[in-house]
Amino acid sequence: MTSPSQATLRGTWYLLPTAFDDAGDLDLASQRRIVDAAVSWGVDGLTVMGVMSEPGSLTDDERRRTLQAIFEAANGRVPIIVGCSSVTRHGTVARMKEARSLGAVAAMVAAPALLRNVDLVPDYMAAVHRDSGLPVLIQDEPAATGVLMPVSILIRAAQAAGTSAIKVEEPPTPPKMARLLAVDPGLTLFGGLGGMFALHELKRGAAGTMTGFAYPEIMRAVRLALESGHADEAGRLFDKYLPLITFEAQQQVGLLIRKEVLRRRGALSSARTRHLVSLIDDVSAAELSEIFGRVGIQPSLEPLAL
Repeated sequence: MTSPSQATLRGTWYLLPTAFDDAGDLDLASQRRIVDAAVSWGVDGLTVMGVMSEPGSLTDDERRRTLQAIFEAANGRVPIIVGCSSVTRHGTVARMKEARSLGAVAAMVAAPALLRNVDLVPDYMAAVHRDSGLPVLIQDEPAATGVLMPVSILIRAAQAAGTSAIKVEEPPTPPKMARLLAVDPGLTLFGGLGGMFALHELKRGAAGTMTGFAYPEIMRAVRLALESGHADEAGRLFDKYLPLITFEAQQQVGLLIRKEVLRRRGALSSARTRHLVSLIDDVSAAELSEIFGRVGIQPSLEPLAL
C-alpha cells in the first residue's frame, strides 16, 4: 500500500477520546455521537487511539469494539488514522493490521517507549510499515515515550518508512517544524499539544493540526484564514479563544477538562476518564464556566459560529 496523498493528510484532524459512562465502562453510543459531531464540525479527518484516547486503559476487546464503533459511525465520510504504538514491534504490527482491515488510511506510530538508542528508530519504522502494509504517520511525542528524536533521526525514519507525514510534539514545535522543512520541504507536518502553538506551527509550514481540542472548528477557521492570506484574521481568532485552548491543554488534568467540555457540548454523556482522578474538581469546573463567558461561547453540539 502506498502512502496517502498529501491532499488527504492535510487540514484539521480531530483526535477522538474514548467515551466512558459514569461507571467507567465503554459508552459506544457516545462514541458514535462524537464521531457524528466531529464530522459536523468540519474536520478533515479523525485520529483515534492517540494518547488522549486512553488506549493503555483499554482491554484488547474494548479497543476492538471502540474502533469498530468509530469506523461504522464515520462510514467513509472522513479518513481515519489509528494510533498503533505498542511496547513491541509485534504488537505495533498487529494493531496496524487491525487498523488496515478496518479501512484506516495510516497508522500513527511513536518510537518504542524509553528507547535509548534513537538510531534504531528508522529501521523500526521501516519494519512496521513493511510488515503491516499500512502507511505510517510518525509521532514525535517525547512526553509520552521518553524518547527525544532530533531532526536528523526523524528525516531518516520518514525516508525508511516511505512516508512524508510526521506529527511534531516536542516543544517548541514551530522551530522544529521549520528545521524539518528546511531539510525536506516535501514533509507533511502536523502539530498537536492541544493546539497551543497551532497558529505559529501553521505559519512555519505545518500542513494542519491534529489535536483533541474540543472546538476543532476554531482550529479549522484559523488554518483557513491563513491559507486564504488573512493572517490578521487568523491571529484575531486564535487570540480570542486562546484562554480556552490553554486551559484545556494543561498537563495531567487536560483530558479531564476536555471531556467536561465535550460533555457540556452534548457530544459525551459523561466526562469520566479512567485516570486515578476521573473528573475535574469543582473549582476547575467553575473556572471553565468563567472562561466560556469571557470568550463568548455557549456550549452546544452545533458548530461554533465564527
